[in-house]
Amino acid sequence: MAAIIFDFDGTIADSFDYVAGFLAAEAKRSPLDEVQQDELRGLSMLAMARQLGCSWWRLPNLFLRGRRGMGKVIKQIEPFDGMPEVIRKLHAEGHQLLILSSNTVRNVHSFLHTQHLHTYFLEIYGSIGLFGKAQALRRLLRDQHIARNEAIYIGDELRDVQAAQSVGVRVVAVTWGLARSADLAAREPAGLADTPADLIRILEEL
Repeated sequence: MAAIIFDFDGTIADSFDYVAGFLAAEAKRSPLDEVQQDELRGLSMLAMARQLGCSWWRLPNLFLRGRRGMGKVIKQIEPFDGMPEVIRKLHAEGHQLLILSSNTVRNVHSFLHTQHLHTYFLEIYGSIGLFGKAQALRRLLRDQHIARNEAIYIGDELRDVQAAQSVGVRVVAVTWGLARSADLAAREPAGLADTPADLIRILEEL
């Protein structure tokens, strides 16, 4: 049995359309068409903001405003296909499931309740700063009395991989979120999942 710690946006919740639309509106851009959205795929939220023309000094405030704004639409955001089944399977196998997210605890709770997934998670750690995931991951392990070698972190961004590796926690990167597969692979995570089915297979092998 392992403690499996999930990132939220881009890993469980498919929130790309909201993030891209919010940043475009903040940058005073017209609603993005399909081609413009595709150009943003594979970029982190920070990189998307910069590409759309948001000034760097506005980013911390944009980040806070984006989380608040998501609260108004969180019940409309869907999980990635196959992820509810992954969560239920891992819980049934006896793993401890937790979430460590830059999103707010309130937003994550609302999403999980809407999707009938709230009973599967032991704890949610939210409102993690843009560069604070490593510190938050250490705190989670300490709070929950989890040894580093008993934990696995699952995320979709380069900073997820970097944070877990800096703490000494095995990390599985998923390619259906924000970062590009090649960029994630270059960071040499313990596993790289292209589908939720891959994720189950990789976790069984770790």
